[in-house]
Amino acid sequence: MNPPGVRLCALGLVICLLGCQPQVKKAAPPLPPPAAAKASPPRPVRPTLYVAVNRLSLRVCPDTDCSKVSTLELNAEVEKMGEIQKWAQVRVKKDGAIGYVISRYLSPHPVEVAKQTKKKPRKAKPPQAVPLPETAKEEGSGSLPEPPPPPIPKVM
Repeated sequence: MNPPGVRLCALGLVICLLGCQPQVKKAAPPLPPPAAAKASPPRPVRPTLYVAVNRLSLRVCPDTDCSKVSTLELNAEVEKMGEIQKWAQVRVKKDGAIGYVISRYLSPHPVEVAKQTKKKPRKAKPPQAVPLPETAKEEGSGSLPEPPPPPIPKVM
């Protein structure tokens, strides 16, 4: 026969085993993809415009009293970021500078530059005959009418 302590210990072991159910671990959620593989939100499409004048001031704010950031040359490429009245906020593609320009000086297409050729000096035109007044034609003289004779000085 078994001592009572052994029974009690065995009973505790049975209860523990019956009450303790193995816990099933849930699968961990998948890890997010690395930052490089993560799709970035689509970048807003900004129209590319071209400077349509020889020199255009890029300004800090949309006003002619604002200081200049830089001067843009003919056909410089810019991205239009916004518009305020007659001013466009742009980012210069060449150097990334941001500022304001007057909208009417921007073009959706590059401006064609006329080819400069050496101009030949103009030849002087031969003098043209002056048409005769109608009175000379009627007289048949074929020349200009004679000027009136000078006044005769009076002797006293």
